[in-house]
Amino acid sequence: MRTALIIGNGQIGSEVATQLAEAGVAVRIATRSGGGTSGAALSKDAASGTVSDTHPNGTLPAHSTHTSSGPTTVCGPVHVKADASDRAQLTEAAVGVDVIFACAHAPYDSRKWEQVLPLLDAAILDTAAELDIPVVFPESVYAFAGLSSPITESSPFAPVEDKGRIRQQLIEARDAHAATSASVIAGDLLGRTAEKWSSVVRMCITEPISHGRRAMVPARTDVPHGITVIADHASAMIRVAEDLKGVPAGTHQLRIAPASNPILAEIADFTADTLGQKHKRPLSVPRWATRAIGTFERSFYELNQLAPIWYEPCVITPGELATEVGATDWREGVRQML
Repeated sequence: MRTALIIGNGQIGSEVATQLAEAGVAVRIATRSGGGTSGAALSKDAASGTVSDTHPNGTLPAHSTHTSSGPTTVCGPVHVKADASDRAQLTEAAVGVDVIFACAHAPYDSRKWEQVLPLLDAAILDTAAELDIPVVFPESVYAFAGLSSPITESSPFAPVEDKGRIRQQLIEARDAHAATSASVIAGDLLGRTAEKWSSVVRMCITEPISHGRRAMVPARTDVPHGITVIADHASAMIRVAEDLKGVPAGTHQLRIAPASNPILAEIADFTADTLGQKHKRPLSVPRWATRAIGTFERSFYELNQLAPIWYEPCVITPGELATEVGATDWREGVRQML
């Protein structure tokens, strides 16, 4: 892999970009805003796999090197402005890359997901098929939330609410599409790029404890809960992208990233230990309370709909990827957030 396009620059996309850049891969990050401070316009040299960019004010971003002639070789990610739902913009951003990592998403609202995600996936898959580029998607456990057994790479779909049904439809559409693709399942995320409003563990456990408050979780804290360190999810996606080389066109793989299954009370206790604080038993918010709050706060409504993965055991059994890329202990992911 010499070049990669990452769609989205959130907690997963930014970690994928970091790992690829550290491995010497030329990375383009496509966002609607143009990303970060560069907002660079991009010109591509597909033959060499290098890219050149010019900042709008005429200067080069600090992560670039420059010579007086020829394309600029980028040592770090280059941000490009592209709406991934616009096939023309996406095609322009993707020409010349070896793989697409589709890490864009939508607000945590099943109504928004239904409006945005199928069209977004279709545009990405159509572009990938047209350019003969494999595409890798991060995936959640939502389409399997109703299972009473551990989630594996061969588990049947078992959605319990609208978000899970949408995730199932997305996976099925990828499987039926002419593009070569993979979906890499992870548990709830924690780690160095975990965002306060996207990682439940950070929002409900590590953040309040780090501020001297008691953890308050819309879940049972005494049952196993699938957890993935974001760095492991990114590493697994990169490994799967390599595995897609040479597979027949139209192949779709469903893989599971490294995961562990601690109880949430363990995470709270470890957080307190790391910070030198006394253990405070985390408060488990009952489902009736999240249902009531959900009548006026949409995020709680959406969490309440996914009760089986929060109030019952949600165990993930990793596949071969855990051995191939290695698994980071969840405690290290907590340390990274702290």
